[in-house]
Amino acid sequence: MMEDLLYEILPVIGFAMIACTVLIIIVMRKHTKDSLIFCIFFAVSDLLSGIGTSIDGFYGVMVTIYGSTVETISPFDCLTRAINIPIFLITDYLHLLLLAAFAFDRLVQILFPVSYGKIFPYFINWKLFFLLLFASVGLSVQGLQFPIESRFNTTVRVMSQCRFDEVVGEEYYLKHILTVQWGPIVCIGALFLTIVLYCIRQSKHKWSYNWSEETSTTKQLFGTIFLRCFLSGLSVHVPLLLIARTPEGHELVSIKDHIIRVSYWIVVIIFQPLWHLMVLSSFQTNIYYLFNRYSENTERKWQSANDPPEDAPAHFDRHGSPNPFGSWYSMTGNINGEAGVPVGNERSVSFYYQE
Repeated sequence: MMEDLLYEILPVIGFAMIACTVLIIIVMRKHTKDSLIFCIFFAVSDLLSGIGTSIDGFYGVMVTIYGSTVETISPFDCLTRAINIPIFLITDYLHLLLLAAFAFDRLVQILFPVSYGKIFPYFINWKLFFLLLFASVGLSVQGLQFPIESRFNTTVRVMSQCRFDEVVGEEYYLKHILTVQWGPIVCIGALFLTIVLYCIRQSKHKWSYNWSEETSTTKQLFGTIFLRCFLSGLSVHVPLLLIARTPEGHELVSIKDHIIRVSYWIVVIIFQPLWHLMVLSSFQTNIYYLFNRYSENTERKWQSANDPPEDAPAHFDRHGSPNPFGSWYSMTGNINGEAGVPVGNERSVSFYYQE
């Protein structure tokens, strides 16, 4: 059964999402003072989605193994059993609000570059993220209206797998999926307006001399948000086209929400480090230093008390004669040499004491 297989791979997808988002947060943690902080915002949102995905997968596995897949329960009961439902609601809206905020940020930067440089620190920070998070929670309340209202209605039942579209209600789900589908497209339209204005400003020097960002940074940030919007829209539209051509009653129709989400999770979230690596030079630099911080300058610059090693051939002094006592650096001293006085090519000596 396709749904059983889906629940088995969801925890794996969830862990992959968490790993990729944690990597982005670690790599970009130093960029909290510029517009690249949006990459961290998206990573935190994706991290919440990864947690919800893991919960969704484990709950589905528990139901299919230990429960009855034909059992029906109240939609309200799903809110207490499958807590991934409110997580998905919140992260869906949070992602769209972040896309809109990032696109608006680029538009303001193009229109008012000088003013943007002055006011940027006051609104592009963690306060903005928490504001959008609270707004997402507020928008999600409407999605919980159907299960709350049907709490005492015994005629309203859903499958025990607690599928997202069934829990929130088909009427609300249609509005929700249209918002998720067309939200990124609207942001792409705003970005096209931004790039037109950018080209106009770059056409004359007096229109672009007062730039508050480096040109390369502006292009990279624009490429980042455009790629995210494009992939978000693509990952939703393609599965919807596939489902629209599927006959009613087919298993794909019953798990349509999971298909859409898995497409988005893989294309956008799991591959996000790859997209950053392709577009952002700062991400490339940071990830290089992250994985190579201990691989450089590993040559030993000190000499211990027992150098050369005890099992090495006999030591020769500066005259070419064998010295059975080792070098002047050894703990045995240099009796046959210059009374312990180093001659040329001096190196530091390290001594260790252990109780």
